[in-house]
Amino acid sequence: MDQKLIAALKRAHTMIQRDDTGLPVIERRPKGSHERRLIKLAFLDPGLQRDILMGRQPRNMSLAKFLKEPLPLLWSGQIAVFR
Repeated sequence: MDQKLIAALKRAHTMIQRDDTGLPVIERRPKGSHERRLIKLAFLDPGLQRDILMGRQPRNMSLAKFLKEPLPLLWSGQIAVFR
């Protein structure tokens, strides 16, 4: 298990709230460039998020790589990058 990646994913979700319909809402601007890159984890493909939490993330996925490289917006693109 990648504890740093798990902690980052959990932190990203603390920056997101949900409205009455369950849609994500960002109520405050992320503090600094690190938080701006980190919050993207909350919008990662749900299957990839589940794999991270279960310690089965793809071998080429690390927090350092995630923060350094651009992330496709589409879940299918994210899967293509990390699978």
